Amino acid sequence: MPPLLSVLDLTPVSSGQAPGEALRHTLELAEVADTHDYTRFWIAEHHNSVAFASAATEILIALVAARTQRIRVGSGGVMLPNHSPLKVAENFMSLEALFPGRIDLGLGRAPGTDGKTALALRRSREALLADDFPAQIALLRAFAGESEWPAGSLFEGIHAEPQGVPLPPLWILGSSLYGAELAGRMGVGYAFAYHFSQEDPVTALRVYRDHFRPGPLAEPHAILGVNALAAETTQEAEHLSLTTAALSLGILTGQRSPLLAPAEAAEQLAAQGANPASLLKKVVRGTPQQVWADLQELAQRTGADELMVTTHVHDPQARQESYRLLARASRA
Repeated sequence: MPPLLSVLDLTPVSSGQAPGEALRHTLELAEVADTHDYTRFWIAEHHNSVAFASAATEILIALVAARTQRIRVGSGGVMLPNHSPLKVAENFMSLEALFPGRIDLGLGRAPGTDGKTALALRRSREALLADDFPAQIALLRAFAGESEWPAGSLFEGIHAEPQGVPLPPLWILGSSLYGAELAGRMGVGYAFAYHFSQEDPVTALRVYRDHFRPGPLAEPHAILGVNALAAETTQEAEHLSLTTAALSLGILTGQRSPLLAPAEAAEQLAAQGANPASLLKKVVRGTPQQVWADLQELAQRTGADELMVTTHVHDPQARQESYRLLARASRA
């Protein structure tokens, strides 16, 4: 069986865009994904970022779900330590009530931002330093009525609204083996961030399956996040990918900026003596047929059931076209 294809969107902000324009491009991309039979459209959570505008994740999920017909829409993910578990339960149960059977709740434990902004989100140094991700998930599920409260719990009797609506399916997101093991023990889906993780994806997905115990899912389901770009020609794909190379360089050097046009990116890379190829080792790029063949090989090698593609190019129309081309190649 070929892997399922899905979309991870970070609402990238391109240089020269008007304020808020990136948000509208996210909604347009979701419509493309919906009409081209992608399985899911997940939206990330980032804060205080000049490159990504996916801060109000739940709002974007609601707008995307309202603009689409069949695709599953979810969080890739909600960074749970940044939020009250009760409020996350209420937000996602409300989304499930409005769009039944189409919402996913992906949970991560990273801040999705820098330390100072994380402190602003969590409001105390104790919360910033706490390592209680499993306990927060347990609280979320208890508020939603999906698990029993521990005896004597301070919060027993508090119910997330609207009552009677199930919590959407939980997914654990991770870039380390910690998340893989946790997702397996919980019996939920696991999404591994191969596109930026330093861990071996084969090992991560094996750890997930080795630790899997039936829970909400009877069988394990592993998603692999991958950075991919398809264009009509290899030359065009390499040209467009200069934007991703400059983005990666900015992350490495701490000199972040909106997504640069290929010409701007080429100038920046040259000025810093950077080799684009070395910055694009994990980016699957080329013609649609090349990209689909490489993605299938990656899924087979890692054991991924599903590939969640993220694409960072300056031109929103080129980004949409990349997803169109890849979807067509997968059906050829």
